[in-house]
Amino acid sequence: MTSFRDCSRGISHPHRLDASNGDRLENKECIRGVEESYDNSHSSYEMGINHGYRYHERDRPRHMKRGRHSESPLSSVSKSDSRVARVWFDELPPDSIYSYKDLKAAFLAYFMQQKKYVKDPEEIHNIKQKDGETIKDFMEWFKVETGHMKGAPECMRISGFMHGVNNPKLTKRLNEHVPKTMEEMMITTTAFIR
Repeated sequence: MTSFRDCSRGISHPHRLDASNGDRLENKECIRGVEESYDNSHSSYEMGINHGYRYHERDRPRHMKRGRHSESPLSSVSKSDSRVARVWFDELPPDSIYSYKDLKAAFLAYFMQQKKYVKDPEEIHNIKQKDGETIKDFMEWFKVETGHMKGAPECMRISGFMHGVNNPKLTKRLNEHVPKTMEEMMITTTAFIR
């Protein structure tokens, strides 16, 4: 006889030829309980995108204590960040998450990286175009790096870009008509590339 407790722990019992209908009903109940642990009401599921796995607090085994050190990294997302996490989750490719381990790895790779690279705005002047790096690649790298720098005034970003680029013709053009905004500078740089 299979109990729900056994099923939730992944313990299965072989079917016997003489198994009663009651045993089979219990197995169906067990399967239904497992199916209910997957949440199909998620917005991306309703739109036809199914990542294959939904983690819920109720999926955590009861014997695991909820202490500071045993919490899921997903619980480290504050309420204000939950919308960002929801957008991130909705944009995951279909069928890219098959287990909690996959979800955890993808989540940490995306969100922990953002927290790890919060930089001092003064470091903008340390962002330099490398030899052999295209201007377009440098523009993208500069946007990414300065995106991790909170509180940097736009004039500092403009100055940092102008000092970081190593193309003398572009530097001359930017110095002749110094852009007033980052957007204007990116438009000027893109026009220069063409």
